[in-house]
Amino acid sequence: MFGYIGTVESELKVREAASYKSWYCGLCQCMKRNYGRFSTLFLQYDCAFLALLFSAELGEAVDARPCRCLHRCHDPHRKYRLETPALRFAAAVNVLLAYYKCLDDWQDEKDLIKGAGALLLKRAVQKAGRDFPDLKARTEQFCRDQAAMERDDGRVDAAADPTGKFLEALGDMLPFPEAEKPPLKWLLYNLGRWIYLMDAWDDREKDEKKGAFNPYLAARATREEAAFGLYASLEEAHKAFDLLCPHRDGGLMENVLTLGCPYRTRQVLQTEDKEVPNESL
Repeated sequence: MFGYIGTVESELKVREAASYKSWYCGLCQCMKRNYGRFSTLFLQYDCAFLALLFSAELGEAVDARPCRCLHRCHDPHRKYRLETPALRFAAAVNVLLAYYKCLDDWQDEKDLIKGAGALLLKRAVQKAGRDFPDLKARTEQFCRDQAAMERDDGRVDAAADPTGKFLEALGDMLPFPEAEKPPLKWLLYNLGRWIYLMDAWDDREKDEKKGAFNPYLAARATREEAAFGLYASLEEAHKAFDLLCPHRDGGLMENVLTLGCPYRTRQVLQTEDKEVPNESL
């Protein structure tokens, strides 16, 4: 996950904005409690969205408490969600993806900071593996599949497929209602594709300088071709979301999928609408 999923806060209702912040802070608290304070340096809004989505689909009873974190001391009304199975699962996803991303950067680029990050996350990853062995095995398989696809194929659509399939597989790892699984997994698959394609387009110049693989460089893709793939993935994700029946926060998730993600897409494609601010949470 690469931090591309987010809202356009100016279009949220007050209670929706507060809810989204509480899920982000809840994920932070859950990671700190289960995987150590250092793990929170890798906290991602993408995984906060997964916690929100999974909890809503499971119909979990949730509660919130005032957030006393020093980072949020300027906001006395800030709250965080108490730990739930969905939050605990999303925390493990965040830790595992952060570790393997750091490890990959260290192996490919000998980036000392990322190497140190992987080393410091190792104990957290071992615990996440004990908590969710199937998730750890699937994450490792995803890394192998991604490396093989980029080495042996390299087409843009094919390169995005492993990330999509990894997120899709998460839909089988929690006890979601059977009727909800097909649209949920299609939503996750297309979000995964979108995240990979966003990161690939965003990193074109950096990858070209380093001589690293990038599917858009390999395909000599134009901005228009990139935009088509990105918006097509978002459209499919939104179609799948329309088939879901989340128990709460439907308006918040709708904002993410129809406003926040398209706005970030315009930013990365450098065609953003300057009148729609992407406000920080």
